[in-house]
Amino acid sequence: MKNYNSITIIHEDDSLPLFDDNTSLLSPLPNDKQVNYNPHPQDHLAPPFSASQSGDDSNRPSSLLVGTFNLIATIIGGGVLSLPIAFQKCGIFTTTLFMLTSAYMTYMSLITLCYSSRRCGGSSYGEVVRSAFGERMEEGVSWLLFIFLLFVIAAYMVLIRDIWTPLVGLAMGEEVNGDRMLMGIIVVLLPFLFQRSLHALRWNCYIGFGSILVLCVALCRGGFQRYYYQEHYGDDGQHGDAGDEATTAATTDIEFFKVPTVQDVLFSFPIVMLAFLSHFNILSIQNTLNRPTRQRMKNVTGMAIIASCLLMYLFGLGGYMLYGSKTQGNVLLNIPIAKIPDEDMEEYWLFLLGRIGCGTTLMLAMPLLALPCRDALLEVVDVLFHRSHHRSDSSDASNDTLFWKMLHKLNRNESIDDAAITTEDEVDEIVMDEDITTPERKSPLMSMSPGRNSILIRKDAIQRDWVFRNSMMHYGSTLMIVVCCYIGATKVEGVAEIWSLIGSSLAFLIAFILPFGCFIVIENGVEGSDRHDGWIKAAAAMLVLSIVGAVVCTWNRIASM
Repeated sequence: MKNYNSITIIHEDDSLPLFDDNTSLLSPLPNDKQVNYNPHPQDHLAPPFSASQSGDDSNRPSSLLVGTFNLIATIIGGGVLSLPIAFQKCGIFTTTLFMLTSAYMTYMSLITLCYSSRRCGGSSYGEVVRSAFGERMEEGVSWLLFIFLLFVIAAYMVLIRDIWTPLVGLAMGEEVNGDRMLMGIIVVLLPFLFQRSLHALRWNCYIGFGSILVLCVALCRGGFQRYYYQEHYGDDGQHGDAGDEATTAATTDIEFFKVPTVQDVLFSFPIVMLAFLSHFNILSIQNTLNRPTRQRMKNVTGMAIIASCLLMYLFGLGGYMLYGSKTQGNVLLNIPIAKIPDEDMEEYWLFLLGRIGCGTTLMLAMPLLALPCRDALLEVVDVLFHRSHHRSDSSDASNDTLFWKMLHKLNRNESIDDAAITTEDEVDEIVMDEDITTPERKSPLMSMSPGRNSILIRKDAIQRDWVFRNSMMHYGSTLMIVVCCYIGATKVEGVAEIWSLIGSSLAFLIAFILPFGCFIVIENGVEGSDRHDGWIKAAAAMLVLSIVGAVVCTWNRIASM
């Protein structure tokens, strides 16, 4: 799609500070709460910048707290259950380095993805990739995200089934069919799965965070208590009772400074990295944040990464301290569902509540994954719609194909404007070729160079396009995703294979390679003092490391099959 429509450039007041040379990627701006204007009017934001501080803007309703918890809830999910095995494989010191490295690289890649979005006007992951590498790459990345998230949702369904089935069986005193149990949970979750924005799911985020915190407290309490008694009294904390002999033996081999093998490193690092993966929701958070200055997005991202890293680190460390060398790939497999003889009643109930909390967290997190999965699929359809509905090519709505006519007819919210909508009503794309250097194509607020593929001009985020608003597409795609993931979840026994496959290949590509690659291409197209040459070099270094890590980890995974 190449639209060379005339664009009116609105120049902001030159007295506003466009860029502070003393500001780095990590340093905060002072008195951010008092900034009610956009300090960087050269950014292309969709919806436009809103100075509302009360959250009453319908286009940008999310506060700093809501945006932060949206990102935390996206990060903390099923991957946290495998973190104790990373500590067991590599020891506490090495895994701590893995956690810090993954947290920093995730922060950098999230920030560069947001900056790339502001430079190019893209309101989705796919549109950022489109700006850097073209329309075909937008389609390809959207399919990649869709397939990746299908795997993740299926893995969540497996975990939800495995957690809740024994709990319900314990409460009812009889065996429960796991697949039927899962189907019932999905039916209960349907109202959440049909939600259109992360802001509408904010209570899921609050409750989910509090729920997983219960299991984290249980693991840390049990782990540190047993390690303390083992070191000082030679038992497992049961004050002379026999206790759990397997756990007692496990706590004697806690390794703080273990020298891991290459195989252990290649096994553990993808698990840690996958636990931080949240890139498919970061732009949706930016699109709904009120007063979305660059600094506020840094604050959202930084606070979410710090809080998530701290919680996940304590979760993994507590699980390892409790079970040591006996730690399994899913730490819940170490926790007995029924009370064992001589077990502390307080500890038993804490772990039971922790298991319930973990199950609740995964249930409430599933809609946070279904939303970007659906958006990725609909973005592919949106690209096809825009490709065939240019104003110059479709002056008569009767020329629509049968597919588009059916979607118009079945859309219960169809308006008169929707019936004749065209590509130019939703988005303009300015493609910069080497032979286009006319003054009207260049502006201090819209600097374009041959190094950049295109800039997208939008009034609203992509989620407000007709394809996304179409009720038939919305409900139909959601049900299709749920059914496909449910069928997949009923065909596998566990999640180990799913995590290992996507963690060693797709996660590297989505989390690091594409964000850093897009940032380098797009940022190189920026002219003047607003270009961050130092960040480009840092992104290039991390891009190389990411590619090497992806190749090595994927090769190791294939070789171990």
